Order: sequence, then structure tokens, then C-alpha cells
Amino acid sequence: MVRLCLIPIYLWAQNASLSAREDLWAKLNPFFGAELSLIDIRFLSTPLFSNSPDFWGITIGSNYTYFRTENEVFAAGPGAQITGSFQFLGRAGTNWMVQIPVYGYARVGAGATAYNVQRLGIGAGIGLRFTTFQLTYASFSGNYIGKLRQSFINPTALLDITFNFRRTNPTTIRAYFDFIPSRRNTEIMGMIDPVPLEFSTLGIGILYRIGF
Repeated sequence: MVRLCLIPIYLWAQNASLSAREDLWAKLNPFFGAELSLIDIRFLSTPLFSNSPDFWGITIGSNYTYFRTENEVFAAGPGAQITGSFQFLGRAGTNWMVQIPVYGYARVGAGATAYNVQRLGIGAGIGLRFTTFQLTYASFSGNYIGKLRQSFINPTALLDITFNFRRTNPTTIRAYFDFIPSRRNTEIMGMIDPVPLEFSTLGIGILYRIGF
């Protein structure tokens, strides 16, 4: 008799646990994709390189969104991601870069929540971006000179547009830029003393929501 009385309680607890997991996943909004990042490095406001170094990378992250109902077309919350890039240069070694932006984020329309059925959506965010990288630099003749290693933190902003034509797993095109450069004294081969370099990044990526 006691066991029969416990069955409804067990079923209720099981349903509540499943509902909580589904609600958490709906608010978590994880994504993965690829990004093209450009590093802007300047010495006394003059670009250190004639062409901005570019890094293609793989990214994964999540936006935790707050919303009131499943029919909500607006959602906001914190977000973060990590992007890793690697380039093999043969005898010259390797180039690599890791970026970790953390930001506050808001979106209207498609992709705002896991339940949206709108076809298009727009989003924007602002926060801080940590970037660390190793970059091989060479002479104009292409001869290897040395490596530049540095880490910096910049205020960053992002804008994106989301397409939800299939109404499942929306696709987002995102652009970002560091709107204030970070300055740090850096050792460069050929210089007697470290020189003050300014760093910032900008880029574009394509992201896919992870859905199950």
C-alpha cells in the first residue's frame, strides 16, 4: 500500500526533473562554428604589419538567456565562448591564437529562445575579450626573424543576424570588434628595449545552435 502511494510522488519528481533539464537546456543556447579573426598590432599608431595577420579558428560557446514565456521574441543574458586557431608553418614553427570573450547579450526574433519560430533575428552584446597568441614575423624577403607572443584584454562588442528558415537549429552570422585597443610593452627582436604596442582584434564567424 505504501509503495502504491509513493508511485505518484516518484512520477511527479521524475517529470519535474525532466522539465527542469529541458528548461535549463532551452535557456543555455549552446553553439559551435568557425571564425575568421584579424589582429591589429600598432606601434605609435602605425600598423606593425603591412597585412593584418589572420587566424581561422573553431569556436564553441553558449548564451544563457532569460525569458518569460515560450512565445517570447526577446531574450537577454550573459554569454561566453572560446575560439582556438592553429597554423603549421613548417620549419618556421607554428602560429596559434586563443580568444575568450565574456559578454552581456540581447537578441530579438529568431534565436532569441529555443522556442522561437521567427525567420530572422538580430542580436548585440558588449563585454571583455581575452586574447593570447603566438605570431611568426619575417623580413620583406620572407626570411624567418622571430616570434611575437602576447596576451591582452580588450573591451569588445558584437553584432549578429540569425536565420531560422528551417525553424530548427538557427544559423547566426556574427561580427565583432575590440573598440578600445590594449597597450603593452613588448620585446621585439632587433629592438634594444621593449616597445609599446597596441593590440585589438576584429572578425566574423558563422555559428550553429546545438540542439537535441
